[in-house]
Amino acid sequence: MDKLLEAMRLAPSGGNRQPYRFIVVQDKDTKVKLAAACRWYPGRPQGHGFVAEAPVVIVACGSEGSAVVRYYKDEQVTLTIGRDVPAEIDKNSADYQSVMEIDLAIALDHLTLVAAEEGLGTCWIAALDEREIKQLLTVPEDRRVLVVMPVGYTDSWPEPRPRKPLERIICYDKYS
Repeated sequence: MDKLLEAMRLAPSGGNRQPYRFIVVQDKDTKVKLAAACRWYPGRPQGHGFVAEAPVVIVACGSEGSAVVRYYKDEQVTLTIGRDVPAEIDKNSADYQSVMEIDLAIALDHLTLVAAEEGLGTCWIAALDEREIKQLLTVPEDRRVLVVMPVGYTDSWPEPRPRKPLERIICYDKYS
């Protein structure tokens, strides 16, 4: 477990801000409630039961206010910290991007790589009821719950999923 947590801690992040917190859930009752909150409609209205079976579940929370953000104003690009963005900037426009979600994904990816090296399985779950999980785990209102990741020894490894060929995802020198 220490190796997994250390992998997340050492992951790079924009400006080395580390705009995230990870909740390590081990309590059985909490994992059952968390599994039920990993749901979406119409797909899995009852949640993902296997989440409760994992020995450990990592809940990834991010803070946009602590993350590096990029925005355009008067045709100029600016990098700053989320809490320092001027009030007149439209955070819902294409001219605004927080790297918090990218930072969080990098940290979780480091965890998945170390877990695989240790023979452990993981599963990215972003289909979740964020409000319910925030209440369950007392996550502050100004934080986001983006991913739930069960970690443990798996009964079986899934077959590799199909992937697009390289020529469909790689471009050289310009987008084509």
